[in-house]
Amino acid sequence: MLSKRLAAAATLLASIASAKVVSTATAPQDLGSVLASNKDLSTYYELIQKYPDVLLQLPNYAGVTIIAPSNEAFKNIPYTALNGVWNATDKDTTVPLLQYHILQGTVATNALQTGPTYVRPTLLTSTRYTNVTSGQNVLIAKQPGDDVVFTTSMGTRCTLTEGDITFQGGLIQVVDNLLVPPARLQNTSEAFSVPNFLGALYAGKLMPKVSYEENITIFAPIDSAFATIGGSLKHLDAKSIARIMGYHIVPNQVLVSSALTNGTRLQTLAENAAGNAPESLVIRQAGNNKYVNSAQIVQPDILLANGIMHLISDVLNPDADAAVPNPTALSQAPVFPVSSARNPFTSALPCTVSCPVTTTSASSTAEPTTTSTSIFTTRSKDVAGAFATADMRAAGVALGLLGAGMLF
Repeated sequence: MLSKRLAAAATLLASIASAKVVSTATAPQDLGSVLASNKDLSTYYELIQKYPDVLLQLPNYAGVTIIAPSNEAFKNIPYTALNGVWNATDKDTTVPLLQYHILQGTVATNALQTGPTYVRPTLLTSTRYTNVTSGQNVLIAKQPGDDVVFTTSMGTRCTLTEGDITFQGGLIQVVDNLLVPPARLQNTSEAFSVPNFLGALYAGKLMPKVSYEENITIFAPIDSAFATIGGSLKHLDAKSIARIMGYHIVPNQVLVSSALTNGTRLQTLAENAAGNAPESLVIRQAGNNKYVNSAQIVQPDILLANGIMHLISDVLNPDADAAVPNPTALSQAPVFPVSSARNPFTSALPCTVSCPVTTTSASSTAEPTTTSTSIFTTRSKDVAGAFATADMRAAGVALGLLGAGMLF
């Protein structure tokens, strides 16, 4: 009898021990252990160990998604927009870049639908590098064939190579290149070949202020749209041009294309003729095509340092918000009188090459002192205090998140 009881007890202990092993095996590991065990993330792990400050923000969010560049991604830097900018020994450049690789909230790539563009904020909130106050964004899309693409500055695309790796604080998504934080409107407009829109903003004296506004959505007409009706606009005074161009800008909202739903009315920077209320535009949809008033969105979702930009087929008219598209037509009728003019506003662009020397003092519309690169544009007035020194308690939190993998 005693031997039977001992045998039963031994069986029970064995089952408990087995259950503990299973429980331990299925529980998510700390971030340090997960990174240490993935040989393809050794370069990224070394950076996290060198700059644990980036992890101090993690307890403030209910889970995060780390977009972790593979070792090969770091080797690719000389062939990307980061060439000449990347410096792993410079904390003030590296930490914001690492923050831009961490999404607020968990995003499981295997749960994404094929087709729609998702926008997710990151931990990059420093005004040295972004004027999107909730955190600079990353665009995510699952393409046919289940390829997941992360899109950032000026259309830079990174492809998922290994997805949905769990750790105690969320998920890790491994990508083949580093994410590049969005550039300012000036750089982005140049990259997407809409110089007349940018020139019209300068002609209306809306620049450079617009490039520093927080959280904006811009509908930028393509150059051929200005060529068609440019003769009707180029002789207008600055106030009139400002009203027309302000009608292309939605303040206080960063609206990805999937958020532009049929019938939505959006207030703009333009005021009505009486100057006592903002003008609004209307989003319309026919099939898969979306329109702003009657102008078709021809290239959506271009991230900016302070929001997002969509390219549209025609120049909008604040006095013609009732214009509706003809979805069966190859192109939409202009809402200004047709009067062709090649490059009506490029002469208003600031000189950048072989500029004449002037001794006049800077005007009130001069741009703030900046240091501009292909990825970051920093403003001198925002430099002080950008990175606070972590106290010992915060440092302990960071070490705890990384786990035992930190201690070697």
